[in-house]
Amino acid sequence: MAVTDLNSIAAGIIGPATVWGKDSATAEQAGTPHTPWYGTGIIGAGAAPTGALNGATFTAPVNGAIGMPSAVSGKLVYLERMAAVQTGNVGHLWLIDRIWGNVPVVTTTTGQAITAPTWPARDVSASTNGAGVMLALECSSASGNGSPITNTTVTYTNSAGTASHTATLASFPSTAVAGTFVPFSLQAGDVGVRTPTTITLGTSYVSGAVHLVAFRLIAELPMPISNTGFASAFPGNGLPTIWDGSVLQLVYWPASTALGSVAGSMTFCQV
Repeated sequence: MAVTDLNSIAAGIIGPATVWGKDSATAEQAGTPHTPWYGTGIIGAGAAPTGALNGATFTAPVNGAIGMPSAVSGKLVYLERMAAVQTGNVGHLWLIDRIWGNVPVVTTTTGQAITAPTWPARDVSASTNGAGVMLALECSSASGNGSPITNTTVTYTNSAGTASHTATLASFPSTAVAGTFVPFSLQAGDVGVRTPTTITLGTSYVSGAVHLVAFRLIAELPMPISNTGFASAFPGNGLPTIWDGSVLQLVYWPASTALGSVAGSMTFCQV
């Protein structure tokens, strides 16, 4: 059902707010995104992707995900408000939907073929086409590469159905800590990924575990000052739709390696 007026939003707000929090952590470096998916907190740790190269999809409920209400018949769920406070060096926050992940062999430097299952219908228009779905390389166990790796690529079919496009990873840091989460750059003109077909690490990651992860950005919240609460609500947050089964997780944009604890809440509405 479409949102047609402010009264319908107000009437559809679901309370009380969903509370979440994550304990302090260590990021790889300032400016390299970090996810607390593997960390402890009010919401517990999530597990690493499974399914080897072909991977497996994520559909809630999943350990480590932020809870959300299911839509009732004929209605959709929207993120009405998001608030958070950080105690140190988390300058910006992403809320994403974790859709799929796999497990490449970290010592194989040639192309590793992927036959991924069809992803859940959770792109921007609730389809499997992949509009708005991006890729990242995530670390669940510290990698052993002694220097940054700049030649990792993924071939994929884009959201328009065009195959053999290439996503590039500008640089993956050396000896990356668990939680390192580096997004790929898609080929020019693309707005999303329908399915990956090959990952080429290019250089050995030596040890540890890295994962190709597909995700959709739901919302974001700047938090430039520590120990100060920040919030974003409609209309400022755009009232993003969150499809049933979404696996909500956080991604930090750190200002330093030492990350303080982060806590917040979310309010949803059904219209």
